[in-house]
Amino acid sequence: MTKVLRVVGPPGSGKTLLIVSLVEALRSRNYRVATAVKREAIESSLLDPDVSRQLDAGAIATVISLSNGGRVTLERVMPLPGLASVLASIDPSVDLLLAEGFDDPGYPAIELLAPGDHTTETPNDDLLAIVASNEIRGAFETFGPGETNGVAELVEREILSTEADVTMQLTINDQPVETFGFVKDMIARPILVMVEQLKGVDLPRSVRINIRRRTRD
Repeated sequence: MTKVLRVVGPPGSGKTLLIVSLVEALRSRNYRVATAVKREAIESSLLDPDVSRQLDAGAIATVISLSNGGRVTLERVMPLPGLASVLASIDPSVDLLLAEGFDDPGYPAIELLAPGDHTTETPNDDLLAIVASNEIRGAFETFGPGETNGVAELVEREILSTEADVTMQLTINDQPVETFGFVKDMIARPILVMVEQLKGVDLPRSVRINIRRRTRD
């Protein structure tokens, strides 16, 4: 599954600035990053005119920016598990989804606070870091996107670990076949996404599929 990090905070706290800087910093480390933002957190000025018109008309509830620069718009707000599954199916190579404006519990979050404010809304179990909004603005204005005052390093260490989150063993005609990143992304991740959509199936830790081709006489 795609790893998810929520960026939360009051309006105008610098969530979008932090996300822009995180995307730049993590991409410079060769991570593929996508973003998602709900309607109430979207700044129309950051979007192209056509998307802005749809947003103002209420035709868009969620905007997803893919790791390749493409954009997907949804007419409804989806819970993060479903949103992560949709993203994994259309962009399976994504390493991280940065979600702005989502309050789904159970996902790590960075919360931005105004200077002097020490009251957080995020449960402690989900809280990865607290960031002062003025620090992000100052870093952005001084150094431009990509400077995160150590937040990118924290995300890399705590969320984007070097250990593979999905492993796969492939056997063809009873012979093991070595698989690398691209093959694993094209086979294992989409299968996990589809299996998770099956009724009555909880988050699967392992999936075993045996496919046999019938030989013809």
